[in-house]
Parts: sequence; structure tokens; C-alpha cells
Amino acid sequence: MKHILALLTALILVSSTAPCAAEPPFPDGIEHVLVESSDSDRYQFLHDPAVEFHKGELFVAWYNCPEKEIVGESLIRCRRSKDGGKTWSALEVIAEDTSRDGTYYVPAQLLSHGGVLHAFVGKMKGHDIITTCAVFVLNEATHRWEPRGDIADLFLPNCQPLKMADGNWIMAGRVASRFGVKPRIPAVAISRGDDLTGRWQVVPLLSEELPTPHCPETTVWVEGRELLAITRNEMGAVPFVFTSHDYGRTWSAVKDHAFTASTSKLYAGHLSTGQRYLVFNQPKDGEKGFNSREMLVIGVSRPGESALAKTWCVQNHSTADRPAASHYPCAIEHDGRLFVLYTAGLSGRRQCELAIIPITSLQVSEK
Repeated sequence: MKHILALLTALILVSSTAPCAAEPPFPDGIEHVLVESSDSDRYQFLHDPAVEFHKGELFVAWYNCPEKEIVGESLIRCRRSKDGGKTWSALEVIAEDTSRDGTYYVPAQLLSHGGVLHAFVGKMKGHDIITTCAVFVLNEATHRWEPRGDIADLFLPNCQPLKMADGNWIMAGRVASRFGVKPRIPAVAISRGDDLTGRWQVVPLLSEELPTPHCPETTVWVEGRELLAITRNEMGAVPFVFTSHDYGRTWSAVKDHAFTASTSKLYAGHLSTGQRYLVFNQPKDGEKGFNSREMLVIGVSRPGESALAKTWCVQNHSTADRPAASHYPCAIEHDGRLFVLYTAGLSGRRQCELAIIPITSLQVSEK
């Protein structure tokens, strides 16, 4: 309970340290890299990227559609970099509808474990009509991605799996109540130990699905057996918050908290310095601007503490005449830097961008 109360304090403090009237500064030394342009080939729509390091290489994946979101075709593609994002390989395909049976692949989450690079991919039969979550692995000899079956039914993965103290992995996402409906229940999937290609148990965070048009994308902090999940709220600037005291097996809602964020995907994590972080879209105009995705920020705690004590800007495309978006973040730490990947662009034309932040620039001074 002590850890959960501390995490709730973190949610309360992050909004007070990131006032909407004053935009937070960029961290020192931040670099921005264009990974994939929306007009580089026939795929004009790009969204929901994933990032991971595997055997010294940086892998970045996303889903592509010809023109509009999950219309006509949706496949998972990726690039890799051997120099930390300075240069990129040719495009690779992780998953696509080779049988032409109308399967859409949306989205992917990457995980390197046991010398194997995994991609957990949602499979759909229509716009946001999830069927299963599949897993693919990279064949190092052939450099091709190979399917390894389905790990869960009706589950859409939102964040990279995290190893828990009980030996299982947990992956935050959302689940559908039945086939043919959209996944409007925040959920987690829990592995059976390190059997990442076997069946995972899906645990809903709510007993009933949220009404249309909710898209309850979920992220989670893991603190031993204590977990705290944060879920996108489509109807306002106050996300849903849930807690678990038993490694994600049961959940309860937290109704009173002061944290605010735009209606978009959030991403929670820990740094090697002992700091916690949360990457999210900060509303431009308080709760009135809950649909704003112009500014992507990161809230960071002091080492060993739970409260997010300071907020920095990750990206801000806003201009007077052409507001743009930077959203759907994911992040991974490597070699003293935090790699924050996100969707960026205007209207239906989107691209994949990467922000590289020195961990030393995310330090917070003493109280």
C-alpha cells in the first residue's frame, strides 16, 4: 500500500509541475531524428511505433497503411540502426497479410529476451476489431521474422512487456469483450514465466467495457507486487487509474487523483538512475485542451522517489498557423540515453520520429 500511495502522489505532483500556461523546456542535449517519412513510398499512414535494442542494434517498428488508418491494408514494418539512430537500414516487414484473408496487423511491441527478438502484434479483421495477439521472432540466420502463433485472444498490446518479481512478464493493453467489437476494456496480459511464445493470461482492469468512443490504451508501473496502471480517457483530461497488489491478478479503480493528460497513449517506465518517468501529451489549455497532441512531455522523479518532480518537453511541433502532433510514445534506455519514439505529422500524413535524451539531462535537483 505504501508504494501505491507514493505512486498516486506522483500522479498528483506531475500535473502541478507542468503548468499549461508555461511550456516546459527541452532537456539539454536532446536530439531529434526522422526515422521514417510518411511520403517515402506508397504507405502514407504510419502510427503507433515500438522501440528496442537487440544485440547492439536499435530496432524501430510501426504499422503502415496506404492512405488512412487501418483501411485497405495494415502491415508491421521496421528499420534497424547500428550507430544509435544516426543511420538506418532498409525497410523490413515483420507481419503482413500474405494470404490476403483481410487480416490487419496493428500494432507491434518489441522485446529482446534470452537472445531472441520478439514482436507482439495485434491481428484485426476490421478497423479496431481485434481477434488475437500474435508473436513473431527474428530468425538471425535468415534475417526474416517468423510467426510463432497467438499468445492471447481479443488482446491489443500497448506497451513493451515488463518482467515482474514473481518471474512472469506483464504487457499492458486493452481487450475486447467478444469477437466483432472494439477493445474497450483496459487490460494486461501475463505470461507463464519466460515462455513468451506460449499462452498468456489476459486480466481486465474493469468488469465491463467502456462506452463508445473510448480507446483505453494502458501503461503500467511495476513496483514489486504493487502495480499502477494509467489508461487513456477519451472523454476528458483525467486518465483512468487502477492499482493492483498481487502482480496484476486483480485490480481496483482509483477515482480521486489530480493528474491530467491529453486523450492519447501514455508510456511509463524506470531509468537506471532509480528515477521513474511518464511520457504523455500535455494539454495546451488545461482540461479544455484534452484533445491536444501538439506537445509531448516527460515527467521524471528524483532517484528513489515516486513523485514526478519535474517535466521536460520531448517535442513541440506547434506553430501559429500549422499545429501538428507528436504522440503515441514508447521509450527504451540504452548506453546512458533514453530513446523516445513517437508518431509525428499533420492530419492523415504521419511519420516516425525519435528523440534521444542524455540520462544526465533528466536529473532533478534536491528539494
